[in-house]
Amino acid sequence: MAAKLQIRWFGHSCFLISSSSGVKILTDPFDESVGYRLPDVFADVVTSSHDHFDHGNVSVARGNPVILRAEGRHEDDKVRIYAVETWHDTEHGAKRGRNRVFVIETDGIRIVHMGDIGHDLTPSQLDAIGRIDVLLVPCGGYYTIDAAGAKRLVAATRPKVVIPMHFKTEVISDWSIAKVDEFLEGLDNVVRLGCSTLELTPNALPEDTTVYVFEYTID
Repeated sequence: MAAKLQIRWFGHSCFLISSSSGVKILTDPFDESVGYRLPDVFADVVTSSHDHFDHGNVSVARGNPVILRAEGRHEDDKVRIYAVETWHDTEHGAKRGRNRVFVIETDGIRIVHMGDIGHDLTPSQLDAIGRIDVLLVPCGGYYTIDAAGAKRLVAATRPKVVIPMHFKTEVISDWSIAKVDEFLEGLDNVVRLGCSTLELTPNALPEDTTVYVFEYTID
């Protein structure tokens, strides 16, 4: 049986990416004020797209992980991770500051976590990011790109797998962001997983862009 890469969603923009070789990368962990249960996991690497309370709680990970912020880079024989500088708004960071997009390469798959990106990517940013197999993209608006902006980003990058994030759920029902449904409207190949994990087999990703919608669960 082919080894699989697993992506587990903890809510908001926080995922644990576990490679088939056992490398674990935790992305954008939030603090207790957000409302989701804090991830209680070991990690080899923790990435933080920016230092806001809902993305920068890097101390939550167990173990002694490498912490990547700013233009962080980490590479060994199992994983390669680097950051691409972007902005949290449409005014080059004047309103909300900088945002880092993290490119994670492991198991032959390129996973790109967009953090709280607030604008369309420039040609130079697209070039720096490169090919995308799995795109983790915010779609709730207000603090990030909205549904229309997320769709433009998908069209510009043409990933094989799209995973929406940073949208309203019952846990954060009072947040001024939209539910995922607006982003999904009009899209083909949408799979509602009904759970918080997805396993992907290297060299067996969907031929056509497929959107996988996680459901927040406590397990």
